[in-house]
Amino acid sequence: MNFPWAICLARSDAACLASLRLSNGVQVAQADELIWLRGRSGDEHLARALRGLPALARYEWLGNDQLRRLGTRIPSGTRPPLHWQALGEWLRVDLPAAAIPACEPPPVPLRIIRSDEERVADLLLTSLSEWTQFASETAEVRLRRLQFAVDAGARVLVLGRPLPPLPGQRFVLHRSIAVPAGFGWYPAVAADVLMARLGVSPEALVLWHEDGTLTRLHAEQFVQATRSAVRATAQAFATRA
Repeated sequence: MNFPWAICLARSDAACLASLRLSNGVQVAQADELIWLRGRSGDEHLARALRGLPALARYEWLGNDQLRRLGTRIPSGTRPPLHWQALGEWLRVDLPAAAIPACEPPPVPLRIIRSDEERVADLLLTSLSEWTQFASETAEVRLRRLQFAVDAGARVLVLGRPLPPLPGQRFVLHRSIAVPAGFGWYPAVAADVLMARLGVSPEALVLWHEDGTLTRLHAEQFVQATRSAVRATAQAFATRA
């Protein structure tokens, strides 16, 4: 396309001009329901883009603003007086209005709830007297699978499998969170999320009781279960009493 040109198209087809936004030397003007384009020349890329427009008419732009419709030999009229501007300035990108942010919902409190999921217990909370009697009667090979920790109230937390058949409360371990057997939590977030929410490190252990209270322990508080270790613990409490 090595000649001055002009094109008119319906205003309703203005969106089609977006593909020409970065083309140099293209001007645009509006006249009622028509849009006019013009240019002094153009390369093959521009010519191909212009051929793809739904033009109502295509002209060669002659001197004195005369227009000759392509395919004819006689000028068919004079280009109307219009206000011309660069196509890149006339086409403006309208960004969508920012949406008003929704109200942040209130946080859902974590709570312990009953669960129908059956899982093997990993911990047993029992008394020191029950634990001492069991350790004195059971085989050492059975004790080797267990660890235990004792609190100031002479309650023993036994960790391992299989747990001894003693009276007490059993807990199921989820990573570092232990909940009573037959219980879970709501919302049902992953154990890693729960640990982060409660501030529990991988080396720690938290007992989440039915009443919602937490008991925090550290791995160093557990000792290997042996007859001698259990006997020494019982003797220390007897001396204290």
